[in-house]
Amino acid sequence: MSTSPGIPTMLRRLLVVTGANPIAWIAGTVFASLALAALDTIGVAAMVPLMQLVTGETGDSFVIDAAADVLGTTDVNTLLPAVAGLVAVAFILKSIGALVFRWWLIGRTSRVSARASSELMRRFVLSPFAKHRSRAISETYWKITDCTSQAASVLLGVVSLFSDFLVLAAITVVLAVNSPVATLLTVVVFGLLIAITQRVLRPRQLRIGEQTAQASLESWQFLMPALDGFRETRLASSAGTLVDGFRTTQLHRADLNRTRSILAEIPRYFLEVAFILAIIAIAWVLTAIGQGAQVLPVLGLFAAASMRALPTMTRITSNFATVRSGQAGLRILTETLDELSADAPHEEQRRDERRFLGDIQLQNVTFRYEDADAPTIDDLSLRIPADQTTAFVGSSGAGKSTLLDLVLGLLTPTSGTVTSGGRPINEDLAAWYAELGVVPQDVFLTNDTLRANIAFGVAPENVDDERLRSALEMAQLRDLIDQLPEGLGTAVGDRGVRLSGGQRQRVGLARALYREPSVLVLDEATSALDNATEHEIAQTLNTLRGRMTIIVVAHRLSTVRGADELIYLDSGTVAAAGTFDEVKEQNPDFARLVELGKLE
Repeated sequence: MSTSPGIPTMLRRLLVVTGANPIAWIAGTVFASLALAALDTIGVAAMVPLMQLVTGETGDSFVIDAAADVLGTTDVNTLLPAVAGLVAVAFILKSIGALVFRWWLIGRTSRVSARASSELMRRFVLSPFAKHRSRAISETYWKITDCTSQAASVLLGVVSLFSDFLVLAAITVVLAVNSPVATLLTVVVFGLLIAITQRVLRPRQLRIGEQTAQASLESWQFLMPALDGFRETRLASSAGTLVDGFRTTQLHRADLNRTRSILAEIPRYFLEVAFILAIIAIAWVLTAIGQGAQVLPVLGLFAAASMRALPTMTRITSNFATVRSGQAGLRILTETLDELSADAPHEEQRRDERRFLGDIQLQNVTFRYEDADAPTIDDLSLRIPADQTTAFVGSSGAGKSTLLDLVLGLLTPTSGTVTSGGRPINEDLAAWYAELGVVPQDVFLTNDTLRANIAFGVAPENVDDERLRSALEMAQLRDLIDQLPEGLGTAVGDRGVRLSGGQRQRVGLARALYREPSVLVLDEATSALDNATEHEIAQTLNTLRGRMTIIVVAHRLSTVRGADELIYLDSGTVAAAGTFDEVKEQNPDFARLVELGKLE
């Protein structure tokens, strides 16, 4: 049975994917932690001469002697406020140093979280299309946001633990120099207490971490359909069901967070009790071994040290809880990175300036999905002539969408090749995509202006106004733009809700034409349109005939009647090819579709 890698290994992966050098990152943290520990040591050590002055046990003290030389007196009443002032300065510097360190550390780990989210998003969006289409989008969002946040919390917790342990070690050294017996007793009492409580709490905290991760994922699974499928949710009156599910998961997360917080705080109360017991034990032990005169200065020193040590130990127990509860997110992040690393990412930069021009040919192409028993496309060969209109038709399940995705280069053939101008398109997919303009059935529009949606993916300062005007003219959008008060600056709403279906399709067509493609693809782009709008878009396509290769996939036969060549697919193979009338004569199934469509 395989096990997940340890936390150090997973954190190293986290740092590597964010572009950080793990050794340099950790070395910087260690150096800063040592500096903080040194400041804490100075703060606690400064209490020693102060307590000596208070008790009259000055002995040999470099600080007291130095202060006496500067002030020119050995009078306790004069030295005491001066040394007390030095102690105050030492504690102020220590506090400022601790605050600066915390600010630096939180900022550093927060940037790791931000970079991890960005890197995970990059790997998801550049992963193979076949893998993407099989993923649950809610789970993808959850991994990019929640899991990376949990992973970063583990990193912060581990680094904080290391820093706090260094601080405790430094304080312990100071205490041990001044009172070895009392220090040994204190270490034993607190050490046993922390070890016992953490051993008891660890399984529960790990379990809460796993349950919190699962509840977080379930929340996304209710949230996404409620908002992304708002229209369907409203029409189906299912908002109540989704909200109830979301509320249940959120309340479950709230209960888990409460339990996690209580488990993290429990040790603090034990530490406070242990501190009182340790003070009593120190006084008793020192008196029992004949060091009664040292009780007051030692207790004063330990009391001062506790001002730093107790909050540090409390934070240590809290960070143990943070690391354990976030471990599930870190594990899921690591597993996701391993999964995404198994496939080569898509390259968005073209390899050279050569263009894909000429006929598109599929030669003995077969494609089978990983989870399918039989191929969707089976040993298919065909030619799509350049600068002509080719249409693919067929009943549902005939393989039209899969064939189109193979032509677009979104899917890679299981066997066979797809070429353009004799050159395999997968030699340089980025260059091939530069030749394509695609209008899907459901045009994706962002909550932005018409200008931004037509020049989709182009930085505002790089939008070519001449190309934009040309695309508007070819898509016959100029009249619509002129009617809008803000013209191209009009916001279309999320997913284009402020536009009609026909207007959205025209924006999609303008977007495709803005790219100045050599191949224009319409994937069921008119299936949801009324007859008048479909006719208008068909007229637009007629004006483009001969200027570019046009590929049309459609159920509605009226859309493809004027195509130069029509290819009828059946079970992933070419059942008939030719003009509309020729295919009708060749294939009885297509003739039946024509009859049903009343197109004769």
